[in-house]
Amino acid sequence: MTRKVTWHIQQNTTMPRVISILDFFKYGGTDLEELANLCQVKSTVLKGVIFPFLRNIEILSKTSPTQLTEEGHIAADIQQIAPDFLGDFFHLQIYNLHHQDSLARFSWVYATIVQQLWLRKEVILSSEEKKRIVSEVISTASMKFALPENEIAFSGSSLTGVLNWLRSLSTSVLESDSNSERFCLRYFCPAPIFLKAVDAVYQQDSKTYGTKIFLREEIKNRICQMLLLDSSGLDNSLDDAKRTYNYDQGGCFDWGYQGGYGQWVMLTKSPEWRDLI
Repeated sequence: MTRKVTWHIQQNTTMPRVISILDFFKYGGTDLEELANLCQVKSTVLKGVIFPFLRNIEILSKTSPTQLTEEGHIAADIQQIAPDFLGDFFHLQIYNLHHQDSLARFSWVYATIVQQLWLRKEVILSSEEKKRIVSEVISTASMKFALPENEIAFSGSSLTGVLNWLRSLSTSVLESDSNSERFCLRYFCPAPIFLKAVDAVYQQDSKTYGTKIFLREEIKNRICQMLLLDSSGLDNSLDDAKRTYNYDQGGCFDWGYQGGYGQWVMLTKSPEWRDLI
């Protein structure tokens, strides 16, 4: 059977509901009607809308009975130990998934919108601006995947789903502004989140851990886009990451400058979330 390609990011999967689901399965819950009540949705929405999305982002198992995957257990541990980082965990999970799964078009859409917002730096998300973003996504997807625009099932409600996740970031990028929301970039990113973004570059570019990655403009932009980080905040985030996970003190991260090549970063291994927090 041909796998269905999904562009839409539904808006029912909110962070409070995700937290309820993580806690429910972490502590052995089995009554899905009880869980639906906790999430304040009908059980049909829970099982037919929210669960499928959490399966798509590898948080819930695709087997029966439903349970947390390894990534799901990591998310549950983050929620328990360092809840401020949970939003960024999901953000990076959704943002990077299409690099491992080419059919995860919703992940590509999510990353594309994040990149569009990064280029805007600061913008009022008026209804007109949201329509503009939706139109840009459809046009870009049509060109990239050689599909007619009417086959790209993405709408304003899909954009609402994206914004749900961006609202959960620990350093806020969305704030209320009169009758709309205002988006603005972050100027600092906590060390654990920064390291996971650098790790994503190592994996996507098949780089060997322990070798330096030189921060050419394209690499800098990729990291800053992934983190919704203003370029001016990169050095402070680098410094904080080095203080926290300093290679010279037994940690896994380093950065510096090399004559003729410029600025570089280095990870000695792929850092595990549980170790970082």
